[in-house]
Amino acid sequence: GLTVRVKVEIARTPSERQRGLMHREGLEKGTGMLFLFDEPEVQVFWMKNTLIPLDMIFIGSDLGVVGVVEGAEPLTLVPRTVSVPSQYVLEVEGGFAAAHGVGAGTKARFVGFEYPGQG
Repeated sequence: GLTVRVKVEIARTPSERQRGLMHREGLEKGTGMLFLFDEPEVQVFWMKNTLIPLDMIFIGSDLGVVGVVEGAEPLTLVPRTVSVPSQYVLEVEGGFAAAHGVGAGTKARFVGFEYPGQG
């Protein structure tokens, strides 16, 4: 029953999603980037030019977390995925998911903006 809030930047367009959090030297606690996709599909991310370790929280169209990649190593081209379709991906500082008990089955809620699949 714990609520955790994250202030996010939105990556909605292909160019915003491609740039993501690259070239940033830090990320404030409680902030992140939310990647929005039009349809659920298996999402694959990499950390090229990303300077900080990140947790990637993959969220399905029903806003349930389908999987988490924890502590993705910076500056690599290693593909990161949970191999399950997701429509949203939240990137936050490494260690966030474990610290807040976020994992498969956790429910997300988005407020303050329009997003694909919103009902």
